[in-house]
Amino acid sequence: MTTAPAQTRSYGLLQLWDAVATAVPDRECVVHGDRRVTWRQMAERTSRLGWFLTARGYGARPGPVADHESPNDLVGLLLRNSVEFLEASVGCYRARCAPFNVNYRYRAEELAYLLADAGPSAVVYHREFAPVLVEALTRVPDLDPTLVHVEDGSGARLPTGSLAYEDVLDSAEPPAAVVEPSPDDVHVLYTGGTTGMPKGVLWPLRELAGRPCGITVASLEDAHADAPRRGWLRAYPAPPLMHGAAAWFAYGAWSRGGTLVVTDAARFDPEAALALCRTERVSWMAIVGDAFAQPLLTALRAGVEPPSTLAYVFSSGAGLSPTAWEELDAFFPGLKLANALGSSETGPQAVQTSREQAGFRPGPTTYVASEDRTHLLSADDPGVGWLANAGELPRGYLNDAERTAATFAVVDGLRVSISGDRASMDDAGQIRFLGRESSVINSGGEKVYAEEVEAVLRSLPEVDDAVVVGRPSERWGQEVVALVVAPGGLTREQVKVASGERLAGYKIPRVVVAVDAVRRHPNGKVDYDWAREAAR
Repeated sequence: MTTAPAQTRSYGLLQLWDAVATAVPDRECVVHGDRRVTWRQMAERTSRLGWFLTARGYGARPGPVADHESPNDLVGLLLRNSVEFLEASVGCYRARCAPFNVNYRYRAEELAYLLADAGPSAVVYHREFAPVLVEALTRVPDLDPTLVHVEDGSGARLPTGSLAYEDVLDSAEPPAAVVEPSPDDVHVLYTGGTTGMPKGVLWPLRELAGRPCGITVASLEDAHADAPRRGWLRAYPAPPLMHGAAAWFAYGAWSRGGTLVVTDAARFDPEAALALCRTERVSWMAIVGDAFAQPLLTALRAGVEPPSTLAYVFSSGAGLSPTAWEELDAFFPGLKLANALGSSETGPQAVQTSREQAGFRPGPTTYVASEDRTHLLSADDPGVGWLANAGELPRGYLNDAERTAATFAVVDGLRVSISGDRASMDDAGQIRFLGRESSVINSGGEKVYAEEVEAVLRSLPEVDDAVVVGRPSERWGQEVVALVVAPGGLTREQVKVASGERLAGYKIPRVVVAVDAVRRHPNGKVDYDWAREAAR
């Protein structure tokens, strides 16, 4: 029987960051435009926000609670990338509240659903989002959260009773009774809703202080000792922090004593991003696959100066294509690149550190569960199944006992997270990511995994980008359609010849449609609704 790794960590993210702050109090903690906040200032300001929340009566809930329930009162963060986004997260931890991410692109109906599901005690928001927040709250009449607005120059009309963020910090007083945060307090990460409505994933801070955020320090003492040596670490999360991949990247950099460099740009500007990396001496950068890499490469090809300090680029949410990987290698000799495979329910599960697309080397807690979820596959028992992760895991899904039991299941005696991603295990022990179950195309009785075909197409030198979807077919039930960005043109016969050695015949697209660009959401992920319509 497989056994889970022993969990001996006695601390969470907050205790880890406090160890860093005492080691390097005057080092920059966050840089945003002209603002520079040191670790000492971050500790002081987040303490004040924590005092405010405590004075309002928010914090830990009476226990015990079930796995699908939050042990902490919730606070919504309707914020762009900013100092305040990071401060609000840490301030919540200090008050034993659970922050949760809110997609600031949501319309009122979407936001109302999220607020009704989370039931926040408070919402911290940038003032520009006041109108949509007010409209959403009118649709949830039983909800009356404390509202705290961050000024942003928008001048948007504020709801009655909204409190100014800086006033809240200035007026906060220490509570009479000291609040002792627990490593078992949670952070609630809402999924993007790619497989249905958004779901709140309950992550204990004890679990986040390890593999999910890429944190490798063994103790608080090690974190304190290592931080002074990490002055070179300046990390830039290019995607919005409201998405888990960017937030976990940022938390990992912080836990090493690094400085976070953030920008609140509404859209990714590659020239501005490269300039920021040069000016702020950025050494680590997080992106979302080719959606970010290709604009960067376009700017570099046009003569924009590459930053000399950039040493590591981490892609999550979507992988880098081999061609993008090769070009980045050429522009940045010695640059370390990584594609991370994971989900909101697991954090990173496997990492690809070469441009070969053969597969991902699984981490020590990454598995493939069998099709029927009764056992774990191995090199001696290969096959296709479900991507699974053990070790540091969430409690469950907020307010959803049934889905919690289904996703966080016991397989071979081991509690694992099975989030709906399909994968195969080969006889060399490598994992091949096949894609979400929801993206499977059933063609002629065979299952075709769209992401697998997309990876092959994007590796072709003629193709700048590609997306694969199914469309109805009288003969096949569904047929595989590829939408490709190929400036020089590309036919199905060319695709068949180029991919024939890597894809079974039934996986090769039956139709190839030329498009000017693949439409993507601002987080870099493909807009599959657009793709299915374009494939008709």
